[in-house]
Amino acid sequence: MIETKAPGKVVLWGEYAVLLGAPALVMAVDRRAVCHLTPGGEAWGFSAAGFRAPDSTLSKERLLEAIPPAPSEVASIPWHVLHALEASKLTAGGRVHIDTRAFYRGENKLGLGSSAAVSVAVYAAFCELLDHTPDYRTALHIHHSLQGRLGSGIDVAAAFFGGLLRFQRDAAPSPGNPHRARLPESLHITFIWTGHSSATTDHVRRFEHWLRDVDNSEPVESLARSSSDLFATEDLMSGLTDYVSNLKALDAAAELGIYHPSHATLDRVAIECGVVYKPCGAGGGDVGAAFSEDPATLRTFTDRAAGNGFTPIALEIASNGVEISR
Repeated sequence: MIETKAPGKVVLWGEYAVLLGAPALVMAVDRRAVCHLTPGGEAWGFSAAGFRAPDSTLSKERLLEAIPPAPSEVASIPWHVLHALEASKLTAGGRVHIDTRAFYRGENKLGLGSSAAVSVAVYAAFCELLDHTPDYRTALHIHHSLQGRLGSGIDVAAAFFGGLLRFQRDAAPSPGNPHRARLPESLHITFIWTGHSSATTDHVRRFEHWLRDVDNSEPVESLARSSSDLFATEDLMSGLTDYVSNLKALDAAAELGIYHPSHATLDRVAIECGVVYKPCGAGGGDVGAAFSEDPATLRTFTDRAAGNGFTPIALEIASNGVEISR
């Protein structure tokens, strides 16, 4: 049996700005998608834990056909993977089981990049089976295809490389330029679950429609500048405050729904406590991050957030990206 694991992510800053080519900071987190691949048998069986999808069985010939399975089927991911690889040596059958339970709280998806983590894990498993070396560009291509060609690929970078990354993409679709990054030891971060999930692709699609039709793109250009400035500033908290102000301005201008009432409440509590709070990623729900150089102040915010019905989420940096074992 081949086992592969790939971590999820949180975007610390640069959401939406990264779609304009600005640098963003992403942290791979210790929530991992797991893929078990066992070759053998006369057909391919697929199952999943975490995201809801019925078990299915497909022949090798069906997997290699030009028409993909429905996006809701587990087999959709292996289909996209195999059509990005030289798959002539694919065995007649096998079993693929995908486990994303670490990305859920109850029935709700946390918004930690599970789709990218899954696609990277499945890709790595079939690379091992077919004696290919996993390639970052191919991993990006696979997930880009799965997502309907939306997004920057920042979540794929986190899943593939792990760690803390400065990510900047070129013209879409692109391989991006992830580089290792560091944060000052004086900076402390707490992650909060808003209590409901959000569809990243819906927000990105809305943003791209707005960007295509808008006469004044200054709100997102200001956000891009402040995201870039955060990598050079010596006063990170001041830079984060400026970035959050620009994120709010973009949300108001483009009506993206980034600051869903849950994020708005957490932002108000953060201001009262003297910390900086922002949604992580596309917003609307999922997870947010609070930043402070004072651990005691951050604990006060966390306690007050919990008192308002929000749940702190323990997340650590996943130093390693995709891992393969037998």
